[in-house]
Amino acid sequence: MSRCVDLCSDQPLLGSASTSHWLVVVDQPRPWPAKTQDCLTIPAQWEERMNEWRASRTPFTLLARHSSAGEIHCFGWKQGVVSDWQGQPVSEKFLVCTHGSRDICCGSLGPRLAQALRAAGHQEVWEVSHIGGHRFAPTLWHLPSWRFFGRLSLDNPECTPRFLRGNAAYKPELQLMEARLFQERGQWPLWLEPREGGCRAHWADGTSQDWQFTFATHEHQGPMSCRDIPEGKFDPYTSLEILGNEQLSTP
Repeated sequence: MSRCVDLCSDQPLLGSASTSHWLVVVDQPRPWPAKTQDCLTIPAQWEERMNEWRASRTPFTLLARHSSAGEIHCFGWKQGVVSDWQGQPVSEKFLVCTHGSRDICCGSLGPRLAQALRAAGHQEVWEVSHIGGHRFAPTLWHLPSWRFFGRLSLDNPECTPRFLRGNAAYKPELQLMEARLFQERGQWPLWLEPREGGCRAHWADGTSQDWQFTFATHEHQGPMSCRDIPEGKFDPYTSLEILGNEQLSTP
């Protein structure tokens, strides 16, 4: 178990969230195969919607939820607002990866994290299939913030910036920039609009700022899961570091 907790512990979490503007969650009790698409029953109308997203290159994620309710849930992000398919606000949810057939670390730590979150009083804790970044287990997707977190403590499972992997609405560069702006201003920007070489930050008070930033890319080699350690299997992956950021004139 300690190997799971220590896996890639020296590598940065930030910038590792998968990018998605839509999330579809299908109720499907475990056991799940390694690829959940092989066990999910998707109605034709939902297949059509997902094909439209594929055609328009709109990033989305399809997950299984450990539930026998037989429902399909859809959530979307647009300009900092997360809503369901009917456009209604989304209550707080913790989507914890417990996909043991995909990754041994998520299968061992994920259920314990879900239990700890429920014990802490959180009402909607969903045990879901693989959300990516299993080397950072236990990991979860938080709604409605749309942010990923990893290496969460089982004793005190607080989703604080220390455990932030990034906002799934953005590519890695903007995930880092959002966290930098939070650090500097003490509040999250409402949303970030990508610009060449930077972004425009929009705030809840109606103001906006243009920013430019520079990054360094770091190359890493490491096991993606505990099952890779006995085999000596090491895979390459990258992380980003902000070298500098500059606020331009406010529009």
